[in-house]
Amino acid sequence: MGVVKATNEYDNWLRSIMVIDEDELNIKHNKMTCSEFPFLRATFYRWSHLFPKHFPELCAAPRVLGVGDLHIENFGTWRDAEGRLTWGVNDFDEACFLPYTNDLVRLATSACLAIQDSSNALNLDIKEACASIQEGYVKGMQESRPFVLAEDHKWLRDVVMSKLISNDKKSDDHDDLFAKFCKKYRNLEKVKGTVSAEAVAALNSCFPQPTPDYVIRHREAGLGSLGRPRLTAVAEDWRGGVIVREAKALAPSAWLWANQEEDKSSATELAKRTIYYRQIVAQAVRSSDPWLMIAGSWVVRRIGPDTFKVAIEDLDLGNKGDELQKRLLRAMGKETANIHLSSREAAAGVVQHLGKQSSNYTSSKWLLDASIAMAQQTKDDFQEWRKLDYRCPNKAHSA
Repeated sequence: MGVVKATNEYDNWLRSIMVIDEDELNIKHNKMTCSEFPFLRATFYRWSHLFPKHFPELCAAPRVLGVGDLHIENFGTWRDAEGRLTWGVNDFDEACFLPYTNDLVRLATSACLAIQDSSNALNLDIKEACASIQEGYVKGMQESRPFVLAEDHKWLRDVVMSKLISNDKKSDDHDDLFAKFCKKYRNLEKVKGTVSAEAVAALNSCFPQPTPDYVIRHREAGLGSLGRPRLTAVAEDWRGGVIVREAKALAPSAWLWANQEEDKSSATELAKRTIYYRQIVAQAVRSSDPWLMIAGSWVVRRIGPDTFKVAIEDLDLGNKGDELQKRLLRAMGKETANIHLSSREAAAGVVQHLGKQSSNYTSSKWLLDASIAMAQQTKDDFQEWRKLDYRCPNKAHSA
C-alpha cells in the first residue's frame, strides 16, 4: 500500500469515528507538501505501517506505553500544581502500547530529517544526534527524574526564560510574548454552528470554578491532528486578564489502526479501544499539568503565554551551539525514558534488550541505521505525495 492509499484509508477511518473538518484536513494535506519534516509529523499512520514492515526485529522488542508520534518538536513547557515551569513531552494523541524502539527511532528519524532541512536550525551530524538521544535514554532508564525547571536544568531554564522575556525578532510590532498571546486569542474567529454538549462539558471541567463566561473560538494548530475537532475557549477578562482552555477530540492511536490485522480486530472494534492519554500522563515520571484533563473523548488543557514548544531554534547557539543541541537531544532521550517508565514492569526487559542492541549501551549504530532507513522511506513517500495536486501554503514547488 502506498502513502496516498494509506492516507485515504486512514482519513476514512477517522471519519467513521468523529466529525472531520474537511477544510482543515485539506490544509493538512497541503502542509504535507512543504518538506520531509512536516510530512513525517503529519503521517504517523503511515509510519505505523512501515516501521514494523522494515524492522520486524526492532518491533519484537519489549512493549511499553509509549508516545507513538514522537519527534523533536513534541516537547514543551507547562505549569505544575505548584506553579513551577516544567518541560517534557506535551502531546500524547497517539499513545498506546508499542515496542520501546518505536519512540527512539522516530525521535532520531525526525532529527535526521531536520538536519537535512536547510530551514531547520539543527546542524549536528546524525551520528552525534543518535548518540545523544540514546545516551539520554539510558541515563533516564537508570535514574528517572521530572524536568522541573524551578531549581534544576539551568541551561534549559535559561532557554525558556529567554523565550518568555524576549521580543519576537521576526515581528515588526515589538509586542512581547504575553501581549502577543492576548492579542492572538482575543482575535481568533468564533466557532460557527452548534458545539456538542460533550465538548462544552469538557471545557467547563477544565476552567476555574465557578466557570467564567467565555467565547468558543477556532485555532488551527498541530499537523497530525489537523482536521479533528478543536475548540478554543477564551475568557477575555477573568479576574484581570485572559485565560484560555482548549479541547481536542481524541481517537485511538493510529498504531492500532495500522496493525489491526496483527491484532485480528476490525476497524469498528479498534474504534472502541482504550484511548491511553489519561493513563500515560498519570503513570509517567513527571510533575503533571493540573489543568490537563481527559473528559470523555476530549483532552482539555490550559493554554498560556508560558506554555509553548521548545525547539532547536530557541537555543542561543553562539560558540557552544553543538553542545547545546546535543544537550537538548539528550534531554529528549531522558524524557522519553521518563514516559516509558510508566510501564515499570517492562523496564528491566527494555534495559536488557537495549544493552544487547547497543553493545552494552555504548553503540548507537542500531539507532543510526534504523533512523536513516526510515528517513529515506519518509522521503520516498514525500516525493509520491508531492505528485498530487496540492501546494505548500508556505512556498511554491514543482511536482
